[in-house]
Amino acid sequence: MKKVISRYLSPGTYEAVKRDLGFLIEKIEQSGFEYGLQIRDDYLNLYYKGNSLGKISYCKSKDLYEVRIHRKFAEGIGEAALKRFKYSPEKEYFLFTIGGKQLHPLFSSRNLLLMGQRVKEVRFQEEIVFEQMLLTDNADRDDLIIIDRQVVDRNSSTKMDLLAVKRNGAGHYQFCILEVKLGNNVELKEKVFSQLTGYIERIEKNFDAYKECYEKNILQKQELGLLQKGLKVNIVNGAIGVVVVGGYSGLAKKSIAELKARHPGIKVLHLRNEIDFSKVQ
Repeated sequence: MKKVISRYLSPGTYEAVKRDLGFLIEKIEQSGFEYGLQIRDDYLNLYYKGNSLGKISYCKSKDLYEVRIHRKFAEGIGEAALKRFKYSPEKEYFLFTIGGKQLHPLFSSRNLLLMGQRVKEVRFQEEIVFEQMLLTDNADRDDLIIIDRQVVDRNSSTKMDLLAVKRNGAGHYQFCILEVKLGNNVELKEKVFSQLTGYIERIEKNFDAYKECYEKNILQKQELGLLQKGLKVNIVNGAIGVVVVGGYSGLAKKSIAELKARHPGIKVLHLRNEIDFSKVQ
């Protein structure tokens, strides 16, 4: 029977990733986490500005990687450059079957830049960009650690925007769901409440599975250099949820007021793009 949620790598995949993908993790750090690498069910997703740039899977028996990149992004590399790699064009994706040594040229700085430009052209979504800004601006914290995005498990198809662990007063960590909305999103008035409460109930119902999954996920990311090393994260029961609202203050204030009137206990954080000259450096 498969586990409710499995967002970590098997030992064979984990060792291969440590061996072959260190260069990519360095690029992610150098980008200020504009690029991101998330661990899934024994594979990795590479993100750029919140959009999935590629799925990276490892086949231990062949010691080869399968890299699936949306064809609109892959075509940005150029036909001449693509000839260096063995790939099969599918309807929506290019499937690359390559050895570990070819990962570096496939994800070279040039190719990442070109694919990233395509992402901006065809997949720009303002709310996803805001979500990405929250990830990058809250990296390297030890009180709030954003550990995953677009979280779904085997019992549910709806996705949590961001999943974090938040340190409590006893020095342990609790799951913290961050539901991200722009201030002009009509879901902010009511729908977000049912979304958030549903996610909290999902984690509480399957707490042991989520705890086991994400404590493994965090340890692997620490070892790979994707999270702060040396930080011991013990996750305890008691998931919390926060609606994080960005910008559009005029619309947001009205929607938040309506939401709080119906659901006084809901936690909302409104981030405003106010210009404060007292903080000019």
